[in-house]
Amino acid sequence: MTPRLQEIIEPEDLQELMLFFYETSGIAVGVLDLEHNWLVSIGGQKICTNFHRVNPNCRQKCLLTETRILEYLDANDYTTHFCQNGLIEVIVPILLDDVPLGYFFLGQFLYQQPDRDYFKRQAITYGFDINDYLLALDQVPIVSPQHIDYLMRFFVRFFGLLTRLGGENKQRCRAELEIIKAKEQLEVRVEERTEELNKALNEVGDLAAQLNEKLHQIEQLAVIDSLTNTYNRRKFDEVITDEHNRTEKNKVPFSFIMLDIDHFKMVNDKFGHSVGDQVLKHLCHLIRSMIRQGDLLIRWGGEEFLLLLPATDIAAASSIAENIRLKVEAEEFETAGNISISLGVAQLQQGDSTDTLLKQVDCALYQAKRDGRNRVVCSS
Repeated sequence: MTPRLQEIIEPEDLQELMLFFYETSGIAVGVLDLEHNWLVSIGGQKICTNFHRVNPNCRQKCLLTETRILEYLDANDYTTHFCQNGLIEVIVPILLDDVPLGYFFLGQFLYQQPDRDYFKRQAITYGFDINDYLLALDQVPIVSPQHIDYLMRFFVRFFGLLTRLGGENKQRCRAELEIIKAKEQLEVRVEERTEELNKALNEVGDLAAQLNEKLHQIEQLAVIDSLTNTYNRRKFDEVITDEHNRTEKNKVPFSFIMLDIDHFKMVNDKFGHSVGDQVLKHLCHLIRSMIRQGDLLIRWGGEEFLLLLPATDIAAASSIAENIRLKVEAEEFETAGNISISLGVAQLQQGDSTDTLLKQVDCALYQAKRDGRNRVVCSS
């Protein structure tokens, strides 16, 4: 007979664990048993509790979302559902020996900055106060799909371990009742259960190591541009001082390439910003395929990118820049077709500061654009 979720996982302990996760991440969590009773529900966003679930018409969308999630749930993986009220929820079954005992929800977040006009229209439609509604919207966390994928992989393992330990504990309780009736089996059974418990404790240690690794990955996300999956300026600030000192100490060359998409505004105006975003993603993927492991591609702003090239002099950097320019020129971008880029190159010289090098490479890029674009210019 399959046990109920409440019989193998203590709801109060689970509540504390989930509260810790919510206070750390700001993402709402919930645990539902097979009878659709909430065992844990923490961190519901105000936009849902104060607006969506209060208005009868909006609430119908919420109930429909919950029903559809359960209808289409795949027991082998987690399911992502885009709520009709504009938010995202993720659900994964809690299993014991491949049998579902309940469901874990991670929800009420966004993958990217929200379309505020869409939510304004929704506020008007349902009679919400627009300012209050948008303030509630601003409190909704924005989490990348990669981050959610990491979290859900962790929680699949996490609940797998909890249910397995809980199932083991329930079995041990049954075994102890039988031990009372058959004392001659006591020593054997205790030894077996002790060995299983030690194994489970080792698994807990492994899980803690995995959690530390996930936390490290979450820290890494803070230096990643969510659109292009390249590094951002925060990463530049982290590495540039070390690279500068290493260059000065070891007398090895260090070069920058600054590049900019030619006439990118025309792409956005002609095809829309969604196509422009796809062009940026495609371009970054293309450049990453051409650079070395130690090189860093950084989104400097808008359609402007910075490429850091350790142990590279200006001649080699110029060759890299030209190869990138030719590759981009020959590439076919979906919907937008062919594009070109302009590139400036500079090398750190003795006594140069980081600001000086940035000014040099920026001037080189400006010269490339002034000379007709789709070209490489090296700083003199």
